[in-house]
Amino acid sequence: MPGMNQAIRTFLSTAASLALILILRAGGRTGFGVAAVLAADSEAVTMRTILREYHTAASQHLQSLEADFNAHRPPGVAPVVYLDYDRIATWFGVGEGPSTVDQAIGDYLKAKTGRIYDAPTLSLLAKAMNSLDAEGVVMQRDGAGSCLVVPQYPGVSFRTAYAASFRLGPYDALAGKTVAIDLSTKEFANFVNAHESWHCLDVRYMRDSGDGLAGAVKQNRAEMFADIGGVMEGIRNGADLTLIDKAAALHAGWAFLTGPAHAKMPGDSNEHFASIIYDTQDGLDALKIRIQQMGIANFRQLDRDQLRALDYEITDAHCLTYTQAQALQAYYATGQAPAVAAPWIARLAVVTAASVRDATPAELAARKQSAQDALGHLGATVARPSGSALSDGRVGDTAQTDQAAEPLLLQALKTRAAELGSATSFANQLKARQEMTDSLREKLLGDPSSERATEAQLQLLLYTDPHLIPRKNAIGRFAFADSAPN
Repeated sequence: MPGMNQAIRTFLSTAASLALILILRAGGRTGFGVAAVLAADSEAVTMRTILREYHTAASQHLQSLEADFNAHRPPGVAPVVYLDYDRIATWFGVGEGPSTVDQAIGDYLKAKTGRIYDAPTLSLLAKAMNSLDAEGVVMQRDGAGSCLVVPQYPGVSFRTAYAASFRLGPYDALAGKTVAIDLSTKEFANFVNAHESWHCLDVRYMRDSGDGLAGAVKQNRAEMFADIGGVMEGIRNGADLTLIDKAAALHAGWAFLTGPAHAKMPGDSNEHFASIIYDTQDGLDALKIRIQQMGIANFRQLDRDQLRALDYEITDAHCLTYTQAQALQAYYATGQAPAVAAPWIARLAVVTAASVRDATPAELAARKQSAQDALGHLGATVARPSGSALSDGRVGDTAQTDQAAEPLLLQALKTRAAELGSATSFANQLKARQEMTDSLREKLLGDPSSERATEAQLQLLLYTDPHLIPRKNAIGRFAFADSAPN
């Protein structure tokens, strides 16, 4: 069962994925001579080498999250294991690495947990990572096994991700509009990762499935439970109650605007009832009232077992009934609100109007320019990690942008590796890669005006050979979403 709401699971269906690495390596993997690399490093590179030597800030954050969840998980809940984009992609990118993302994930999990996972599980995880979908995959059976979490990909902003979720094939429900939700990229990523982790704590709803509208009602319970758990984590860790409002607006606006398009999809498709499944606003509103009644300080004293009990109580009371879901789906299909759903639909409309508004001409122009910058300056302005002598370089907006970007990036990484002691040392090459990755991600969080170009640089860096070897074939242009909210 998919882990996160559709608004998050499909965020980057139009963006580049890990699968592109395989395309980029085709015809070039065996032609560069691994022996020359091993001559410079005495140790053959393995997945364990990556785990030992490559420590981005995102990787360290996942380790901290995993340790916290596993140290304080309720009884009977299997351990949480996060899949690390940075380490898996780096292992997949080296010449000594595996030929498929499935195998790279399997190697990562074996090195990390000592367990071998079956092919269907690895295929499911690879599909999620290839499309940059956050997802929680529950493997537990009566406390045995584990729960595998594909986290939010750390190389995109909230605005880019949320905008992509409104595109359903050729239809863009956000066309001509802009998002007014004051949610930072960091808040968004923390919420997504907490949401997915709370799927792992769910021993009731995630095991209950079905087809058609009845199945959608069951899935609504699982998603409401995870949404409530996601904001619980944020508030427990210091966020105020406005986080609940932001999460409710995030989902209400998406569900309300995409509902008609989903209703037109084939009835047996996974997307037909998507806007029903992720209607979780009532549960989030109930959580806010409960915290106000008990006091936020008292709420933060609850342990995860107590939080889970509260989550189940609220979800049981506020999840969609079959009648409600039927009425809401009828509205999305016909535009006519049945009497039983009229007040509820009116609330959704009010929240949506405050969350998504018509874009101004200036915002539309800025959005268009941002998209052009992302495509025209792929790899532009190579980031200079703090304390290094990396020089900045800008790639011209020409047809050869992609071909020019990789050499500039490789040279910057080699220069930094040399500063660290040796340009041919794999440990130094990884350290240079880590520094640049962290620097660009800090820029992504702190400079919204350049986030599209920064996202493009991060993708190029992700797909660069960790040994800093030029690709045989030119780097293809990565496809970004053609619009993003301002």
